[in-house]
Amino acid sequence: MLMVYFPLVIARWIHFACVFVLFGTSFFWLYESRERSMPGSEGLPRSLRATTILLRIAAPLAAISGIAWLAFVLINMTHNFGSLIDPEDLDLYFFDTPFGIVSILRLALFAISAVIVFLPFKGRWRFALLVPISAVLLITQAWFGHSNDGSGLYRVTMIAVYSVHVLAAAAWAGGLPPLLFAIVEQRRLGPSEEARVRALDICARFSAMAIVAVAFVILSGVANAGFRVEGSFLKLLDSDYGDVLLKKVALVSAMLGIACLNRFVLMPRLRAAPLKRMTQIGKLRYILAADIVLATLVLGASAILGITMPPM
Repeated sequence: MLMVYFPLVIARWIHFACVFVLFGTSFFWLYESRERSMPGSEGLPRSLRATTILLRIAAPLAAISGIAWLAFVLINMTHNFGSLIDPEDLDLYFFDTPFGIVSILRLALFAISAVIVFLPFKGRWRFALLVPISAVLLITQAWFGHSNDGSGLYRVTMIAVYSVHVLAAAAWAGGLPPLLFAIVEQRRLGPSEEARVRALDICARFSAMAIVAVAFVILSGVANAGFRVEGSFLKLLDSDYGDVLLKKVALVSAMLGIACLNRFVLMPRLRAAPLKRMTQIGKLRYILAADIVLATLVLGASAILGITMPPM
């Protein structure tokens, strides 16, 4: 039994959410942005301001929760809270464990991302810098979970599959907050053809990205589960790991249901609705908010799953 189980779960949960925001939100503005949506334009200034505030919250929290995560890993390894200030234990952790150097890299990236979000960048530079940094933070999480088990090509393959899974999931779920910001801003413009065209354009771009991301999430998720049970999925039926995984799958399925509702019901209705009855934009706000809640719960399940022993 882990010495600090619940604090570790909370730290991982907060960290996952913050890094998902750093990657998905920044990536969103790279494929959504045109001249009209950049700072100083007439496009989406409120959405960009809200995004900047969100990033300035997420980056410090990612650093704090990431450091807490590393601390709890060390405590669970040594079964001693004093190891956090013991030079010998710290030296062993950072220089004699498989994830020590990775931990140092992550600490450096925490500091860099926290600096970037507060610098007065204009245009897309902030987002262009945060995407690769947060991508590395997402990928290096593999060294602190089940994907780091094994050796050789098997281990490399597990880490590669995990990387595809988290990057695709972060692009999808992490893009939901800025999408909500943009839809809310278009709603405030009132009923107009310009507002409808912009809302449809924003949703269409996100939808196209999400279709690809979801495909990678599903395929890599099945592969990840296969690695954990060594190809025998029946092992999941009577294990704590399988119980958490099935709850996660149910939550992701609900998110997929909402995505289908947006793509195949609300967007066509918005496209065909008279300007005076553009209630679909309002409905999108609440549905996207619900999707964000579900995504947060999925990350909670992931935080638990990564420290739950797979079935033998």
